[in-house]
Amino acid sequence: MSTAAEARPPRVVGVDAARGLALLGMIIVNVGPVDPQSLLERLYLLPYGRASVLFVVVAGIGMGYLLNQRPERERWSIVTWRAALLFTGGVALQGLTDQVNVILPTYAVLFLMAPLLWRLPSRVLLPGAGVVLALVGPAVIIGHEMIRPAPHLLDPVTLGTRPWEAAHSLALTGPYPLASWTVPFVAGLCVARLDLTDTRILRRLAVGGAAVAVGAAAVSQLTYALIGPDADRGPWRLLTGAAHGQMPLWLASSIGGALAVVAACSLLLRRSNRSRVLGWLVACGRLSLTLYVLHFVVLALIKPVGGFSFGQGLLISATLVTAVLTLAVLWRRTGRPGPLERLLRTTWLRRSPASQRTQTQASPRPERITQQ
Repeated sequence: MSTAAEARPPRVVGVDAARGLALLGMIIVNVGPVDPQSLLERLYLLPYGRASVLFVVVAGIGMGYLLNQRPERERWSIVTWRAALLFTGGVALQGLTDQVNVILPTYAVLFLMAPLLWRLPSRVLLPGAGVVLALVGPAVIIGHEMIRPAPHLLDPVTLGTRPWEAAHSLALTGPYPLASWTVPFVAGLCVARLDLTDTRILRRLAVGGAAVAVGAAAVSQLTYALIGPDADRGPWRLLTGAAHGQMPLWLASSIGGALAVVAACSLLLRRSNRSRVLGWLVACGRLSLTLYVLHFVVLALIKPVGGFSFGQGLLISATLVTAVLTLAVLWRRTGRPGPLERLLRTTWLRRSPASQRTQTQASPRPERITQQ
């Protein structure tokens, strides 16, 4: 695949649509329940273990675009502000409830790592930081669990967490450990270096991603059948692919699926740029941070300690998804970024008057769903 030009790329609205789809999937998973029994419940929970990975892959793509558009001297101030805001906000949100895990603190650390990862050439970034970490990270997680089994595994970071415990949770033992969740972020950075306006590249990405997703899932099912009950214990876990199990086959399957979704959304919007459903997803994707925080606050208020039944979860998920899509579409008509999206773009550094005049003179036309 050819890499994208160094000039500022056009906005690929397929990435926005994929982000919106990931957000809706995370809402369904966070509402729950996540222990499916019937076929209908399994279909309902298709986003489980996939939506959050898609969210991180798209975050990597967006961060790659951001870094490509800024000179190196400006990158750290922008990234540091975003990381500080996401970490502080994520930790505060987690204090509202322990019924839903917040992914934002992991986002914050990944954002701080992004400028360093972005400096790596593609021939090093993908095999080195991507493939190698996909194997080494899960092995480190298993080794740590075998050496130091503890009941605090999967404890998220809150305001009361001590610094060393927070670092331990973020790196290895939390719900989104960096040892494994860095991999989908790196995949997104790699995709950001591709020309996502090229139909041939999108087709290859869609077919290749889908093949990896299906192949890894099939191998995982085969290993479960061969290993038996011991598959989820000890080193055998490296050959399994349970959702959120942090293991290589799950990473490969979910990342492959995420890449296929990004490519499919981009292709569909190129062919049918007036699609209403895709337009809703684009609007949702551009308001994703605000909507993510909003849905979390709602769940913190209404989700009981024991969780919802399947019927309750289905009804609440449908209500939240409808509300989120409606709010996104209505907000988009204002032509303004979301409240938290606007805050995310603000730094403590003031631009010079000349820079502000230049930006005003070069302000783009109102965004449309169609690609420019």
